Amino acid sequence: MKEPQPTSRDSIPAVLVMTTPTDKREEEADRAAEMTSLLDTAKRSLVGRLLQHCERPIGATYIGSGKMEELAKLVKERGADEVWFDCCLSPKQQNNLEEAVQRPVFDYEWLILEIFAINARTEEARLAVELARSEYLKGRLRRLWTHLDRQRAGGGPGGSGFLTGTGEKQIEMDRRDVRQRIQVLKDKLDAIAGRRERMVAGRADCFKVALVGYTNAGKSTLMNALTNAGVLAEDRLFATLDTRTARLHLERHSHVVISDTVGFIRDLPPKLIASFHATLAEVREADLLIHVVDSSAHAMEQQIAAVEEVLTTITADKVPAIVAFNKADRVYSKALVGSFRKRYRHAVSVSALTGLGLTELKEAISQAIDRRQSRLTVRFSAADGALGAFIRSRARIESELYEGDDAILTILADEHLTAELRDHPKLVVAASVAVG
Repeated sequence: MKEPQPTSRDSIPAVLVMTTPTDKREEEADRAAEMTSLLDTAKRSLVGRLLQHCERPIGATYIGSGKMEELAKLVKERGADEVWFDCCLSPKQQNNLEEAVQRPVFDYEWLILEIFAINARTEEARLAVELARSEYLKGRLRRLWTHLDRQRAGGGPGGSGFLTGTGEKQIEMDRRDVRQRIQVLKDKLDAIAGRRERMVAGRADCFKVALVGYTNAGKSTLMNALTNAGVLAEDRLFATLDTRTARLHLERHSHVVISDTVGFIRDLPPKLIASFHATLAEVREADLLIHVVDSSAHAMEQQIAAVEEVLTTITADKVPAIVAFNKADRVYSKALVGSFRKRYRHAVSVSALTGLGLTELKEAISQAIDRRQSRLTVRFSAADGALGAFIRSRARIESELYEGDDAILTILADEHLTAELRDHPKLVVAASVAVG
């Protein structure tokens, strides 16, 4: 398989092949719109579309022979330079398709990898994308040298009909190089993961909130609206691949941080999830998730399901969550949003763009923190001003009294502070009752 040519200012003309299962025809229009948007993000201009209704791959070309002929004709008529499928293809299928249409053929997985490569800005994101791309290409190296193998097996000078010529030797060399590069990338990402773990550990005294959601649901805009963090927010797919963390100021709670994370999409490639393991740790280790939903999207229900599937894959599905139905100023279906709000116990409608519902969202976050708190009665020396200041900076004081030289405070504290106070040598926890 040839890699896509470097993109320039001009888009590359491409034909899209849609392989919609018969029982999902109602999702066809939304899927086609999403694929068109993805191709546009990857700097490909759609010049033609071919539809194949199939329950499973047909033979070694995924689509039927009749559709294959139709595709070859469409590519030639429209002057397409590339063909893209909305599904994942095996190396053999790609090879057979390319022979039939005489154009490079790419699948859905490579399209997502291409877009991530375009949008990667930090070292971590670039390394993660390169690792995923290397893992993807590792199983396709043989096809890059098929022409040499055929020359060798075709009866040329010294030809024996076996794949033991230049191409085979080069394949082994390439495999070795790719394996070595993959290991180098993994080592670099492991080092970054170690630094990230130390950063997360340094926020152990904070309540950690993570924004998750389908790509282009408005997570970054919401992040900016809540914190003025200045995160890049653009109306395009996967505009943000890098995690950004900022303080979230709430009336009743201090020491709250919120992180914007990479967006999800249907059928997110497993190789990509594995490569972004360190970045997604922000999601797994959060105390609370804000699942941002694009309520203006026709395919809102499918997008919610896709995000929940990824959360399950990365073992973050047990983290408490608030569902924020964003873009409330241009809802696609109020009835659909209403039914989903009934389904999710903690849900709010917001507009990150206009500010609608942000106060309600902050209150929902505060209530989630309240549910994780305990009411403690603590006793310590009233002369220990540093300890008193520490407790007051981290906890909500409900009552305060003095007995002799001791100060006795009744406070509300989260689980992190509660653990610290229980282990403090100069303090006695006289009582502890869970609030939530």
